[in-house]
Amino acid sequence: MVTMKALVTGATGFLGGNLIRRLLEEGYEVTAVGRNPEAGKRLTQEGAGFVRMDLASDDMPEVVRGHEFVFHCGAMSSPWGAYRDFYTSNVVGTRQIIRGCMKHGVRRLVNVSTPSIYFDYRDRLGISEEEPLPERGVNAYAQTKRQAESELDAARKAGLPVITIRPRGLFGPGDTAIFPRLLRANEEKFVPVFGGGRAFMDVTYVDNVTEALLYCAHADKACDGQKYNITNGEPVYVYELLAELFRLLEMPFRARKVPYPAAYGAAAAMEAFAALPFARKEPMLTRYTVALLAFSQTLDISKAERELGYKPRVSVADGIRRFSLWWREQEGRA
Repeated sequence: MVTMKALVTGATGFLGGNLIRRLLEEGYEVTAVGRNPEAGKRLTQEGAGFVRMDLASDDMPEVVRGHEFVFHCGAMSSPWGAYRDFYTSNVVGTRQIIRGCMKHGVRRLVNVSTPSIYFDYRDRLGISEEEPLPERGVNAYAQTKRQAESELDAARKAGLPVITIRPRGLFGPGDTAIFPRLLRANEEKFVPVFGGGRAFMDVTYVDNVTEALLYCAHADKACDGQKYNITNGEPVYVYELLAELFRLLEMPFRARKVPYPAAYGAAAAMEAFAALPFARKEPMLTRYTVALLAFSQTLDISKAERELGYKPRVSVADGIRRFSLWWREQEGRA
């Protein structure tokens, strides 16, 4: 039996680490690329090879050598930061991955993009991959991820076999962003609820995204160059989702409804202060974060279901239970 070789960028992040563990279970030989040496050490103990490297490094293309599949999960993902840093990581880094894949003839590059490129400060339901994108990205992250997709489109025209997914609202054991931040906010003060708590949106359990990545790797050649929305396919009200999470954790849910205009104005002021030369911390709130939790956004995943055979295996309810169990274990070790 021939062992397939896969390279995963963003390996020390939430999705990258989850994918690597799945690939190892499937018998792949895996090279993990990331910047966190402690997380990299854990990956090597699990059986992956680890390369500590920035995506934009001139050495990045040569790391691709010898791999059949490249899963590009790495990116600078944050609601705040200098545009040049986002550009270096998300655009220049993607170019380096493309160069390596073109030079060394990979079977397929699977790219992880973001539905943030759809966002335009209004309620939008059932967004398809073919809908026109806003003229300008909502922040530097969305702008540079959209540019990265353009780089990949050009590479596809030059012959690179590539597929892109746009997963929405990842959660699950190992999450360090969405739920943990809200849990800490609840513990310290309260969880702000914007727009009356009626925002209706998609989330995606991390294992379902990993499944989608594997579907992409082995999809028909007709799928090359395509983009696919990935979600759990069961939109939820944010307030109700959080209420269930706190119920499972047996914690009081300290929700405080904040009018959207007031929250948006406060976030704008925080951003203005954070942009001053002497400010060294990102703002507690950004306008994008407030709007993301205030406006409804759901994605149409019928294209992924039809062309990739994608079907979410873990429901939102089961995913919340799994996260709750993991969180209790983590807190018990603290």
